[in-house]
Amino acid sequence: MNQIRWIASYPKAGNTWLRCMLAAYITGQAPKVWNDVYATTPVLEGMLRHGDLPPAEPAEPVLLKTHLRADVPVLDVLRKSTGKVLYLVRNPRDILLSSLRMAAIPADDLERSRAFVREFIATEGHQMAALSPGVGIGSWPQNVRSWTESPSDRFPNADLLTVRYEDLRADPVARLTEIMEFLALGEPVETGNVRRAVEASTLERMRALEQESARVGGGTSPTGQEAGGDGPKFVGEGRYGHRSLSFLGEEIESAYQELLHGDSAYAHYAKQYGYAD
Repeated sequence: MNQIRWIASYPKAGNTWLRCMLAAYITGQAPKVWNDVYATTPVLEGMLRHGDLPPAEPAEPVLLKTHLRADVPVLDVLRKSTGKVLYLVRNPRDILLSSLRMAAIPADDLERSRAFVREFIATEGHQMAALSPGVGIGSWPQNVRSWTESPSDRFPNADLLTVRYEDLRADPVARLTEIMEFLALGEPVETGNVRRAVEASTLERMRALEQESARVGGGTSPTGQEAGGDGPKFVGEGRYGHRSLSFLGEEIESAYQELLHGDSAYAHYAKQYGYAD
């Protein structure tokens, strides 16, 4: 089935890690620089910036990564040719903390950090202009809803698989096996190859990939930063689990709790995916 397979998520949800594993599985080699990842799973937003689009009728299965909402008009031409939608969802609290790290605010500048978090809470997410033009990502609940609610309305020929980042971290071999079987790229899924792909995409291996990209100029980082730039490192600790925002002040944690347990789409999806603790 030669159709488009989307690897979609909100920014900082683990999309790049998953794509590293996909690249390692598909090519049989650990990616050495960012361009090795992009070659297997091109980024739609990057293609659009260069005035390009994937084929509307692909001759072979095409993997595409995006952070855009599923309802943006630019996807209209690709809706009927979409065969699979894999949506990766992550605890929005961890998305917030990872985004705060990428904002490169000095550790002693609590006011800027508090302002960053207050804005995230107020807008229920961010636009992450550094990762895409900043148009069409939407808030966290808008993004989740667009890909996971009534997907057949937007992609009439597609199957949907929603995977929690936390489950992928807890058992990457089992979850990557499920993902490869879902994507149905034409070959039987080999457990040994899955294990090798997971081993090739550890945080340590991804940090080495980032360093090598900086050394040889192997493509921009997933933030859009040129290899070798002075910004924060893209590969973090991959943490997950309950982490309080009280280090920024109890009022910040209280504000987040109000969002998390209020009458909103944010609270709805947080509860649905087990993030309301």
